[in-house]
Amino acid sequence: MRKKLPFIFFLFLLLFNLTFSQEILDRIIAVVGDKIILQSELKSQYALYTSQLKLEIIDSQEKMRIKKELLEQMINDKLILIQAEKDTLLEVKSEEVDQAIDAQIERIKEQFGSETAFLEELEKENLTLKELKRKYRAQIKSQLLMEKLISLKLSGVSVSSKEVKDFYQVYKDSLPEQEEAVRLSHILFSIFPSEKTLDFLYKKAEMILNKAKSGEDFASLALIYSDDPTKDRGGDLGFFKKGDLLPEFEKTALSLNPGEAGIAKTKLGYHIIKVEKKIDSLISARHILISARPSSEDSARIWGKADSIYQLLQKGEDFASLAKKFSDDEESKKLGGELGWYPLEQMDENLKRTISSPEKGEIGRPVLTDFGIHIVKILDKQEKRKLTKELDWDTIKDMAKRKKTNQKIVEWLKNLREKTYVEVRLEE
Repeated sequence: MRKKLPFIFFLFLLLFNLTFSQEILDRIIAVVGDKIILQSELKSQYALYTSQLKLEIIDSQEKMRIKKELLEQMINDKLILIQAEKDTLLEVKSEEVDQAIDAQIERIKEQFGSETAFLEELEKENLTLKELKRKYRAQIKSQLLMEKLISLKLSGVSVSSKEVKDFYQVYKDSLPEQEEAVRLSHILFSIFPSEKTLDFLYKKAEMILNKAKSGEDFASLALIYSDDPTKDRGGDLGFFKKGDLLPEFEKTALSLNPGEAGIAKTKLGYHIIKVEKKIDSLISARHILISARPSSEDSARIWGKADSIYQLLQKGEDFASLAKKFSDDEESKKLGGELGWYPLEQMDENLKRTISSPEKGEIGRPVLTDFGIHIVKILDKQEKRKLTKELDWDTIKDMAKRKKTNQKIVEWLKNLREKTYVEVRLEE
């Protein structure tokens, strides 16, 4: 299976690839100026690439072809980085790096489904959150520096009307079709636990705490009651230090002496914590998590609210005004609930069903997705068709500009490579 690789590959390595680093004796596979590329780096990039595209490649020649392309992209990255480091006018501020690191960490957390699962995986890899951030810092700073140089280099790229017409004439038969899509607005109702539910969950946590204080085995209690994956090992978190876990959790753990137990409330719910040991700044503890999940009553309450708003809309109330007042989507509510264009093929199946025959102005009944309950309105629709100059000038212009931009980058990299020492040592 052949896939076209993106021109500048995403530079962040896989978060967890210790297996690779343990299996091979690292060696240099390319030299670019005063910089090197290691075999472990290529292995990580290859794993990231195949994981993102969900590929399982068995053919050795195909594997080598992809690795060669990835290595070429990594060499290009090094060429750009060398130039960026030479440009004394380019500056990456510490705050920019911090923001980029935090954004990257959040993207990684999303892949694990919960913060607890993410922190657990960190622990398995013998990493703390601070250590992970340190690990990424230099890499992300380099990435930001490169992006600034590329942006500066391409800031003057533009295309004339003639260039757009010429591009269309050459590529009109191979241009992608405009997908069937709808422009949506929505009102989102998040399903969250009420104060009554939280009070019930806290009392449950207190009951478990009392069992632990009365001498019942904490590991056994964790196996019975905990909503956290650590339940299978008795809630054992191993050793951690300040800054590794959620602040509210750490505050309670720090206040406890070895052998003592207490309750901490975090955004995940209620944690019954038992401190096992304290060695200098390190704490060893077990915990039982009672997740802050909404009850069936909470769900029914939010469904009722969504249905009442839907009835108001059926009576002619303004959708944008109700979105601004009631939606829990903080970003779209500022725009009256508007979400922009969505291809029907990529839409959540539940949402798609509620607008199975989308017509402009249609308002769908409340529907549940992973984000909560939505009421959606069709603002506009477009049919699947071929792109034309008359109807899609701006889209075709963007395509022509991207092609011109890519050509300029290719020429620039070719020039950089001619001026820089590059040696490739990748073995077949």
